[in-house]
Amino acid sequence: MRYMVALLTFAFWLVFGTGSGFAEKTYIVSGNSYAPPVVWEEQNKLAGVAPDLIAEVFEELSIPYAVRIIENWAQVQEAAQGGSIDGIFSAFQNEKRDAYLNFSIPYLPEPSVVVVKKGNEFRFSHWDALKSKKGVAPSGESFGQEFDAYIEKNLDMSYYQIQRAMQELALGKADYLVIDYYTALVYTYLLQGENAVTILEPAIGTENFHFAISKDSELNARMDDINRVLGEKIAGGVVTELFMKHYERWKGIISRQSDMFNKLSAEQAAAHQQYMDKQSEMARQNIIQLMTDREGLPAAAH
Repeated sequence: MRYMVALLTFAFWLVFGTGSGFAEKTYIVSGNSYAPPVVWEEQNKLAGVAPDLIAEVFEELSIPYAVRIIENWAQVQEAAQGGSIDGIFSAFQNEKRDAYLNFSIPYLPEPSVVVVKKGNEFRFSHWDALKSKKGVAPSGESFGQEFDAYIEKNLDMSYYQIQRAMQELALGKADYLVIDYYTALVYTYLLQGENAVTILEPAIGTENFHFAISKDSELNARMDDINRVLGEKIAGGVVTELFMKHYERWKGIISRQSDMFNKLSAEQAAAHQQYMDKQSEMARQNIIQLMTDREGLPAAAH
């Protein structure tokens, strides 16, 4: 009898004891698998600025978590709304999401832009310039409360997975693509040649990425701690360093996957590379300015 009591006591301690890892909840987080360099899927893992940043924050706070890869961005949001995941690595804040998510302090500003095929540029100084045209955008995306409402009321916009959306633009089935600026930079990096594109200026607007927690999750109890450490990471330049690291890394991944340069003559390839180096440096300077001058965000069309 004593043996049985001791055994049951030991089992109870293993399962419920405060010193046991079995009693500690593991929080589930996910993100958009098609938003490089902020988040993307690589070798069955989510990589990028946001996963690395949140990993640093959670490690510092000793918050146990696991990453779940979900097929597309719309389904990630549905999972958070249904409470099957606790958090989202990176999300813009809007009225619809406020209903089921709590948002951290902003950690990464990002403009949204209009992309067109080279030669199909048009004057863009106001959102009304899009009214008579057909647009596409990635599924599940938000571009800020105001522009989202404008799309619904005024624009002919279709939503697809990002590769399909870019294909619609390349085939001339759409006049323009609305997309996050950083994603546009990396996905269009090798489209500046035979499938040339142009990113129109000014930006549609600028939103901020936040870490978002499902309102049903116990993780909300740690939001103050998460915000404190996030603020320290931003002030210490960690976000900027992570961004430049993953921006350059993603460009390299695209370059290795493409055979475009093999189709060009040596002279064409050299000229193209020179052009791309110039474009890359311009993009890099724009990114650094966004990271360091958060009050001086770029002008936007309205």
